[in-house]
Amino acid sequence: MRVLHTSDWHLGKKLEGQSRILEQKLFINALENMVRNNEIDLILLAGDIYDTYNPSAEAEKLFFDSIKQLSLNGKVGIVVIPGNHDNPQRLTAVSHLAKDYGVIIYERAFQEIEVGKYGSLNVYKSVPGGIFIEKDNKKIYLYNLPFPSEATLNETFDDTKFNVRIREILQEGVEKNNEDIPSLVMTHIYVAGSMGEGEVALELGGSRAIGVNDLPTANYIALGHVHKPIVFKSKNAYYCGSPIEYRVTENKFDKKIFIADISNEETQVKEIPLENYKPIKEYIVTGAEEAIDKSLELMESNEWIYLNVKLEEPLTNSTIRKIKSNKNILEIIPIIQIEEKEKEVSNYNEQTLEEAFVEFFKEETMGLAPNDNITKLFLEILEEGENNETN
Repeated sequence: MRVLHTSDWHLGKKLEGQSRILEQKLFINALENMVRNNEIDLILLAGDIYDTYNPSAEAEKLFFDSIKQLSLNGKVGIVVIPGNHDNPQRLTAVSHLAKDYGVIIYERAFQEIEVGKYGSLNVYKSVPGGIFIEKDNKKIYLYNLPFPSEATLNETFDDTKFNVRIREILQEGVEKNNEDIPSLVMTHIYVAGSMGEGEVALELGGSRAIGVNDLPTANYIALGHVHKPIVFKSKNAYYCGSPIEYRVTENKFDKKIFIADISNEETQVKEIPLENYKPIKEYIVTGAEEAIDKSLELMESNEWIYLNVKLEEPLTNSTIRKIKSNKNILEIIPIIQIEEKEKEVSNYNEQTLEEAFVEFFKEETMGLAPNDNITKLFLEILEEGENNETN
């Protein structure tokens, strides 16, 4: 069976207040072409379909239109799981309509999907979290684990045991395949590399991590949550990443999707690069006049722009308006030169230290926000440093 793996669409996400809906629509159109050209049987959408728990009407419409478009009116199956950004109830609100288009949407972990026809797919058997799928005389078993947290799993566990519990869940899920057919796993989770038995699981932005060795043995594991494409060959596990750049740190790697030919013998995986419809770029200039010139030079460029300006004195409001006449400029970032030392100021918007730390943390961790404990620890260290300077 030929499977296309995509994730982290973040429909409705904005960049410094600017809409990305047009870029997201272009991606969906390109994805439809890939589905047609590669004769895809099944699409796996591994979470974070929306960017917020309460998506806009525009984002919801784009999702509804997209699943109809990508399913080719029921010829291609689609299985969707919620990520940490998604409201599962909002996702599954169209399940009764989506079924005719071959779309299966999970709401929770351990959910048992109703057997029957889903477009061209035949779900001929179902177990908690898993489905046995048949299409054109080809069969696979797919186990699904939406974003796991204490709330979604309805369990309470110590941080040090999180990876152990997830390992158990995934392994038990795979073992429910009692037929001689390929096993696939789809989950929305953070895999933090190899972690030894009994080692403390990492926790980033409220998302606890598991190790590579916690993943089960399967013919293909479709991962969501990380925006950068990553491959764990030893486990046939893949992060396809987000389809478009959602922050400036994401311009350092290509965006892609994976297509996997699944069989009992061997899984063949092909990666297909995605077009960058509007790149995020950074430029550095010196002085107000050069900043205005750069703004005019890039006026017709199809890119989102962060403009760093080396200055000896602040920009005037008149200069800022001239620079901002280029609507693609997201932020003007002043670098004030004091006594031949450069001091970078984050932007012209006022930020507290806590806000600046959260922004920095997200850039360094592919968009994962720090949880309350990490932020509290940072503020405590900062306060301790200030107290030591005072004493």
